Amino acid sequence: MDNEVETTQSTTGRKVGMWHSIAFGVTDMMGGGYGALIGAYLMFFFTTFCNLNPLEAGSIIGLAKIVDSITAIVMGKFSDDFWKTKLGRKYGRRHFFLLIGSPMILIVYSLLWIPGIGFWYYLIVYCIVEIVVTMILIPYETLPSEMTTDYNERSKMSTTRIFFSGSITSIVTLVGGLVISIMGDKNPYAYTVIGGIFAIIFSIAVLVTYKFTWERPISEIQAALPDDQKGAGAQEKTNLVKFFWEAMVSYFSTLKVKAFRQHMYLYLLGVTAQDLFAGAFIYFIVFGYGLSTSTASWLLSLGIIGLPLTPVNYWLFTRLGARRCYVFYFSMVIAGLAAFYIMFQMHLTQGVLIASLAVVSTLYLFFKGGAYSIPWNVFPFIPDVDEIITGKRREGEFAAMMNFIRKVTSGIASVFLGWVLAENGFKTGATTQSPQAIHAILGVIIFGVGGLTLLAILFAFTFKLDVHTHEVLVAEIDRLKAGGRKEDVTADTKKTVESLTGITYDKLWPTANANGAN
Repeated sequence: MDNEVETTQSTTGRKVGMWHSIAFGVTDMMGGGYGALIGAYLMFFFTTFCNLNPLEAGSIIGLAKIVDSITAIVMGKFSDDFWKTKLGRKYGRRHFFLLIGSPMILIVYSLLWIPGIGFWYYLIVYCIVEIVVTMILIPYETLPSEMTTDYNERSKMSTTRIFFSGSITSIVTLVGGLVISIMGDKNPYAYTVIGGIFAIIFSIAVLVTYKFTWERPISEIQAALPDDQKGAGAQEKTNLVKFFWEAMVSYFSTLKVKAFRQHMYLYLLGVTAQDLFAGAFIYFIVFGYGLSTSTASWLLSLGIIGLPLTPVNYWLFTRLGARRCYVFYFSMVIAGLAAFYIMFQMHLTQGVLIASLAVVSTLYLFFKGGAYSIPWNVFPFIPDVDEIITGKRREGEFAAMMNFIRKVTSGIASVFLGWVLAENGFKTGATTQSPQAIHAILGVIIFGVGGLTLLAILFAFTFKLDVHTHEVLVAEIDRLKAGGRKEDVTADTKKTVESLTGITYDKLWPTANANGAN
């Protein structure tokens, strides 16, 4: 056992260089690419080649998300506590799940894109796919907090991650459009080839992250525990019911953190809006504008043009803070939606239409990507806010809670889209749709996505976590860890900490936990 612990401890004090950031970031090719494939193609694939009506297709996606939300709930705390097991000490409480997840995603994701089998097959396989992805991503999302406490290093890791996620999102639809154009719009096995290609890429990316990243030493994990949880007591087994109940209580306690609640409002409104956009976009291009599926894929791939500007997003985040960035990017998203609506009403010729769609899609996808990048720049700092409340490090639980609520809202968005299409006369497998069905698709794109984004802008004005407030928070945690008295806190620090936690300063840093953290 000593040798196993030493393997993890040897990473102490390592600096996160650019190669480590890249090795970390590549796995979000699965995070971003998987979501892009599902959002762009899966529902269209189901309703066009699998004899499923829109409500059945939306229900499969929605039910799988709901089922997987349970995985998200269990996975965070399970990963946080996995260091207590022999496998966790040998491979890492986070890295073990990367190691086993790599071959699993290769197999199950390839099986999803086989056409014409039936409702129950797709439901079961997609449920398994969602569970495997969550099993990988929740431990993965904790790695910036595991590897370093430095704000700039964490931001560099998040920016690198976002670069790979943004890259693959565009590459997915670029490759998808190319495969579809070669194999034909009417060939269902084009989607099988697309799914297989990216299953291989995702599997390799997860292995790279497993090999070239590290975790917080076990000695540091143990030192941060309250005194009554150290030693042999930490190894006690817990029955499944008790574990699940304690996990639920602990997860929902994360919502007591004001900065996390605000973060979740913004994240969920933004990504749920994009779930609706991604699910409806190919329908919108094919039936609303009368263009081909490969053209729709090509338009979605234009977001790759914004990748060289990814450092600009990082620069804006560090200079302007999350609040101003949110307002700016969300406002540009609404402007893009307005442009899509105007073009639909103008009945442009095909050449002018495609050129106009190319410009608007490029700008829209860039600003959408910028808005989506902010939550992942913010997330690594949320556990720091929680630490001054509880004296604990709960990265896995915050990642799990974030994924749990995200899965639920994503599932609701899929069912909603399927219901809207079914209620408005969408015909499965048809090459044309009724005006009512087309206007329903337009309504989802313009008013559904736009309404959620507008609400997100209103919440953005209340968000306080930024570079300055985080520095104040970490300095205060360090002071308390060093034995500083709570009575000696300055008025400005007290005000800042309370604005982030939503809790009066006197109730922060409980004595029992503080002793465990020292």
